[in-house]
Amino acid sequence: MVKIGYAEGTCPRCGRTLKRQRPVDVAVCDCWEYCPQDHGRGAYGTLMQAYAPDTTLSTYGPIKTEGTAWGDLDHPMHILRRCPTCNYHSKQRPVEVDLE
Repeated sequence: MVKIGYAEGTCPRCGRTLKRQRPVDVAVCDCWEYCPQDHGRGAYGTLMQAYAPDTTLSTYGPIKTEGTAWGDLDHPMHILRRCPTCNYHSKQRPVEVDLE
């Protein structure tokens, strides 16, 4: 049977409803690229910057939290994005949403 019409699903991370034209069964939410904090544009309203960790062998440990850095700091090699406003570090990957 061929599926027609639209399918929709809700992102488990940000709660946004994604709607795609059939026959697609999965959509990728882009909320992983946005800071979950509200910086005046609502939650997930501020685009984060790409983060490149320091890969020197002596710096593989956790990020020092002497400054304002916060978020997923225990494993710096997994961090993908950093918020330029609040210095939040995120290791969140793209979120796949099942569509029904």
